[in-house]
Amino acid sequence: MISPKDEFRSLKNVNNIADLSYFTLFEKYIKLNLKGGNKLIEIDSTDQESILSSKNGGYPIPGIIYTFLYKGPSVIITSEKDVKDYIDLVPIVLCINNDRTNFSGINMNVLPPDARLDFLESFWQTFSDFLEKKVDLLAENGKESLNKRFIDFAKSGGGQTMIKLFNRKTSQDFNFAYRKYSFNKISNFRMIEYSEWKYIPHYKPKDAFRKINFSQLHKIYDSHKYINET
Repeated sequence: MISPKDEFRSLKNVNNIADLSYFTLFEKYIKLNLKGGNKLIEIDSTDQESILSSKNGGYPIPGIIYTFLYKGPSVIITSEKDVKDYIDLVPIVLCINNDRTNFSGINMNVLPPDARLDFLESFWQTFSDFLEKKVDLLAENGKESLNKRFIDFAKSGGGQTMIKLFNRKTSQDFNFAYRKYSFNKISNFRMIEYSEWKYIPHYKPKDAFRKINFSQLHKIYDSHKYINET
């Protein structure tokens, strides 16, 4: 996996990148529910999902990004003017920690594209020993590809420390996107392949939100970040 910012620069001028991102991250996983060999559409496609599905007792693994249908309660957020609530029916979440009843992580849908890119780049730089040097080789050869250093880091309770460091480094507010999800409210749980992380900064979650759209939510993020900085 190359640097997310380098990948972003190479993809941003592709004419249909928004449509391709939407198909890859929403239609393929959620609408069409393609699995196994049926989802191996691109040249660099892999199926780590099948290899890792039984790991960790089938529960989410820290350091992996998942998407799913969620029937949880509304999220309450405070804008610069008032209090709003929204529902994200199809989150895209980098797992940071989990137990037997829920898991927590960063919901990429909640972040504007530039903040998503900053988070992925910071994560890639911090764990480049795996993401730059090992992940592609292992995944393309059908071998188990786990970010074991991050897993150990997350299990030791370092997830919040990492987010604070990333906030400081990028002048973003990733805590805004930190969410906890109950397993009993999740269905169609899917792992997003490492090779498809490159689409996340280009993805528009137009079918994910209720009570608010993603553009409105991203404006609230910007005002929330400003409040936290001041």
